[in-house]
Amino acid sequence: MAPWPSLFLIGAPKCGTTSLAAWLGAHPQLVMSQPKEPNFYAPDVASSPAARCATDYLQLFGPTKPGQIRAEASTSYLRSRVAAGRILADAPAARFVVCLRNPVDMAPSVHGQLVRTGREPISDFETAWRLQERRRAHLPARRPDHNPADWLYADMCRLGDQVARLLEVVPRAQIRFVFLEDLKANPGATYRAVLAFAGVADDGRQDFPALNRRRVPRLAALARASHHAASLRERLGLSRGTGLGARINRLNERAPSPAQRRLSPLMARELTDCFRDDIRQLAHLTGRDLEHWLAAGRRG
Repeated sequence: MAPWPSLFLIGAPKCGTTSLAAWLGAHPQLVMSQPKEPNFYAPDVASSPAARCATDYLQLFGPTKPGQIRAEASTSYLRSRVAAGRILADAPAARFVVCLRNPVDMAPSVHGQLVRTGREPISDFETAWRLQERRRAHLPARRPDHNPADWLYADMCRLGDQVARLLEVVPRAQIRFVFLEDLKANPGATYRAVLAFAGVADDGRQDFPALNRRRVPRLAALARASHHAASLRERLGLSRGTGLGARINRLNERAPSPAQRRLSPLMARELTDCFRDDIRQLAHLTGRDLEHWLAAGRRG
């Protein structure tokens, strides 16, 4: 059997995993899965895994040359309650890269991604945030194109709880924490630290483009229609489209305005209060001083 992947970027979403995965995927010693997020090990979270059996999963990586290792980047794994254990059952020496950011910033970013991709019908973040408990009480069944649990933004962004669960299963020596603020401030040093953790040589990369930046739809209804069309095509078994939908989506996107990027002071304080204990738990677990995350919310 082909070798199992030994490097997993397991989340969290909107924390720099797309950029880091792209940089790593260009490294000559690393073979990244296609697609980059197979979601194979998270049946409790992922809606549409790219493979449902081990044979199909391993085929997502293509051939591997001597000295290369396989890697993938499924952001569903950190939130999953079963993924880490399933990974270690197949690859006991697997190494896990966990990308993290301030949940006060992460929550509206995750919401924006769902709006952008047509999976969140409520365009205003504050409205969606205040609807969480009502939605939790009447959560629709998971569909192949969407997991409605993604609307529970507080759950999505409690990274302290998720890291605590991960550490119950995975030895600390097999985990590398990457903070988005470090990835932005010094991408080269962060990238090289991940390479060293993965056990591969520095390839001398100097270009670190940021990918998956926040975008908003010009017309939210068009984003939802495009998502539904893609979902229908998948259900009909039409795996290859014409590319028209992707072109429409690109034309329908723009950078958010300053007002769309900015939380109101009241909302910033509410989110800070919501995540206060979780941030302190994350600080304890990672050995990182995160009090500035709380101070930023107080200033807001």
